[in-house]
Amino acid sequence: MGFHRVTFLGGLAIGYVLGAQAGRERYEQLKQLARKAAENPAMQQTAGALHAQATATAKTAKDMAASSVKKGASKVGSRMGSSGHGRASTDTMSSNGAMPGGSGSEDNPFAPADETS
Repeated sequence: MGFHRVTFLGGLAIGYVLGAQAGRERYEQLKQLARKAAENPAMQQTAGALHAQATATAKTAKDMAASSVKKGASKVGSRMGSSGHGRASTDTMSSNGAMPGGSGSEDNPFAPADETS
């Protein structure tokens, strides 16, 4: 059983070394090909056109989203204004959120404590 393990590890090491050398050569070839493609004027022109189209599409999407948000907000505002729901009346709640008629911290657990104590 020990011989099979040594043989397997030896084969693995040889395969790794040979694969790494072949992989490095192929990597250099692909890198050179990519550099030539990037320097190609036709490729640069196409990239510029795609960039301009993407910018225009993004601007259109932004404008459409903004108009949709405004439209939705106006619908919500008109529903809340016409039904009277969703707004606290001034007789049930004060401006700081505390119930009226209370003397402060004993009625409102979130009120700041007196600093005089």
